[in-house]
Amino acid sequence: MTGFLEFVRVQWRVVPAPTRWVWCIAGIITGAIAYDLLRMPIQVSDAIHEILSSYHSSSAWASFMDILNNDAYLRPLRLAQIKAVFDLSGGHYSLAYRGFHVLLLFACMFLFVRTLRVRDWTGLVAGLFALTVLTGGHTFQWFVKEAYPINHFLEVAVFSLFTLNLSQSRGGWWIDGLAAITFVVASLTLESGLLVWVVAAASWLTGRRGISTRGVGILTLLLAGYVVLRFAILSTGLPGLEERSAGYFLMRLDPPQLQEQFGANPAVFYGYNILASILSVLLAEPQGGVLNGMRAWLVNGRVPLHLIIAIVTSSLTSILMLLAFVRAARRRAFDDIGRAGFVFGIVLLASAAMSYAYTKDEIMTTAGVFYALAAYAVIYDLLKRVDQMSLRRVGVVSLVLAVTASGWAIRSAGLHQLLRGQAFKQRNDWAKVPTLWKQEGIWPEDPGEQRILERLRTDALELQVPNPHFEPRWVPEVFGD
Repeated sequence: MTGFLEFVRVQWRVVPAPTRWVWCIAGIITGAIAYDLLRMPIQVSDAIHEILSSYHSSSAWASFMDILNNDAYLRPLRLAQIKAVFDLSGGHYSLAYRGFHVLLLFACMFLFVRTLRVRDWTGLVAGLFALTVLTGGHTFQWFVKEAYPINHFLEVAVFSLFTLNLSQSRGGWWIDGLAAITFVVASLTLESGLLVWVVAAASWLTGRRGISTRGVGILTLLLAGYVVLRFAILSTGLPGLEERSAGYFLMRLDPPQLQEQFGANPAVFYGYNILASILSVLLAEPQGGVLNGMRAWLVNGRVPLHLIIAIVTSSLTSILMLLAFVRAARRRAFDDIGRAGFVFGIVLLASAAMSYAYTKDEIMTTAGVFYALAAYAVIYDLLKRVDQMSLRRVGVVSLVLAVTASGWAIRSAGLHQLLRGQAFKQRNDWAKVPTLWKQEGIWPEDPGEQRILERLRTDALELQVPNPHFEPRWVPEVFGD
């Protein structure tokens, strides 16, 4: 053990100081978020049904097979994973599911920082900016806000980042094999898992050949096999207007309203969803398909400060990125900025296309991660070119970066406020579950189900969760609620 620790210490000293610093800061940021996650109860909605289904399932394989005949989705590994964690929990359900959530969070941050490849002090500054963009973006909230009880959107982001790391590697047959396995697991977990192919193909087009031409070909064949399995063999459909409520400009419309308004011409609604999804990543509005800032202005005569901060910081960052990508395109060569911009753009378009049926911020979460990666490349290049700028231009760039970085830092800090508020809400939900469900006649009669619910409820009520209503009024104004 002593020899191993000495080896780690020597290797750590070999790593450049900026690299050590970015890893340490990323670890602190992730640890703080993980602490909040472990103090948040498992949500009642969306999670309980799947946990109880796992209780009745005989095995993870049985859960895998049961879901294959779903009418609108092909997600057999989703319930299989939930069942596997349930079986491994030993009755400590909250700890098991939240613990797995934390492991996914650390995996995401590890792969994100590894992708940055920080080697100098300029990279450290750009890396810290990228970390605030990642954790401050509204899409990142859906990595930690809900779990279902496993956050599969966070899983897809991990799979996508892992694929990007494979593309940056030196390659080999085993890299191609890992990419193929990653695609199969991701695509059978969630439809967004198809982004693994998007990342691999886009990276290959930019000249990153860690995943070889053969490997991309294999992934393409697997993608074709997925399409045949879903639509030809299983006849699994696609969600339509009757699926769920959705945002549209200033309001949310229920399925009957959607069918009445767009039943004859759903292309208009689908086009809006795709455009809204793209803008939600680039401009932080609309969110969930709704223009919250405009609606707040029309209803209340003012826009909350947290929305102003979000719109301004996202807009400034996107403008800087657009200028950098145009400049890179004129050089007609894939440098770091060109690669980051191209891969992000393809992931953004693919994610938005998957949101055609309804605008859902969770579907855009992986695009939010690649937005942060692109921001790193742009800011790094901008800082490297400062000594070539005039004094006046340096002043303008410094002011823009100071405003933008401060705004992202505020948004990143607000994530903890969001998690505390979510924890308080979910704890209160558990306090009301037995009485409410008994009144509605849905309290289970199965003793095993009752034991699971009582255990989850006890775990939730034993958590010491602060009441957000006692916080100063400026807190929700600045950070949101």
